[in-house]
Amino acid sequence: MKKIYLILSVFAIVFSACETDFDVNADWEETTVVFGLLDAAKDIQFIKIKKAFLGEADAELMASFSDSVNYIPEDLVVVLYKINFNDTIDFRLLKDTLIIKDSLDVIGDQGIFSIENNIIYYFDSPENDNFLSSNRTYSLVIQNIKTGNIVSSTTEIIKGFNFSAGIPSSSSNRLTFYVDGLGYRFPRFEWSSVNSPNAEIFQFNLRFHYKENEVEKELLWTQTSLGSDDPPLVILSGEDFFHQFLANNLEALDDDEEREFMNIDIEMTLGTQDLKTYIAVNEPITGIVQERPQFTNINNGIGLFSSRYTKVYPGLSLNSDSEKYIIEELGLNFK
Repeated sequence: MKKIYLILSVFAIVFSACETDFDVNADWEETTVVFGLLDAAKDIQFIKIKKAFLGEADAELMASFSDSVNYIPEDLVVVLYKINFNDTIDFRLLKDTLIIKDSLDVIGDQGIFSIENNIIYYFDSPENDNFLSSNRTYSLVIQNIKTGNIVSSTTEIIKGFNFSAGIPSSSSNRLTFYVDGLGYRFPRFEWSSVNSPNAEIFQFNLRFHYKENEVEKELLWTQTSLGSDDPPLVILSGEDFFHQFLANNLEALDDDEEREFMNIDIEMTLGTQDLKTYIAVNEPITGIVQERPQFTNINNGIGLFSSRYTKVYPGLSLNSDSEKYIIEELGLNFK
């Protein structure tokens, strides 16, 4: 059952003539935190399963200990069921593995949460096995065999989409942001989600790969996520590409240093209504009221279990006039 609720923590300490010790920590209650996005374009699916924690020590200190946030893998049975009209037609038993935590949770030079035993649950999903398919419901069930606690959630699958314009043909494989004599160009990217009617949010990324003093680097240009009511279209401005994206994110190098353009990847990701709601709820608070509603679609737990689909067109080039513009007009040491 989906819930949107407010988490309000109010502690009042009343001083009186009598000295009273007050313990704000209630008895521990098992709370499972789940985050997983099934992506039929990927060969491996990952589900993050953690536990909420409570204790007397500083919260950041407790979070740095693996035992505070991780279940013992042997205590959990994690299964994903493929369901058709309430009948289970297939399933996958998830295994656990260790993955190095990225830098998104970093404060200063050290992360908030433990990187020791950063446990993730996964299963293989090669495209040819057709386990993740349209018009099916997927039910995630997590059972703690030690406590008997059961956590579950369901989602539908987003199963692909097609670009109808914008991606260069295989013969040219080039993006055009500038043409001599005509000025800036505006590449258009349109797509059809006819095979994914449950797609409710879209995000477009452009990855610009280059070398800086022979070291490979990249810049990410992310277009604003679009809701389902918006037309499935992204128009990229050549002027913005050169001057807002490249010039604002790169500084000129010394005369003896240089950069070299390599290629561009185009990425489009479609997501479900639950993912759209989760992102909206977790946007920065700008109003005078600071309480944040929390969205979850996890039964007997908190978090998000949903679906997305990511399509990537890698290794695209630029037309010669666009490359020439980068080299001659931007002053960013491209050769």
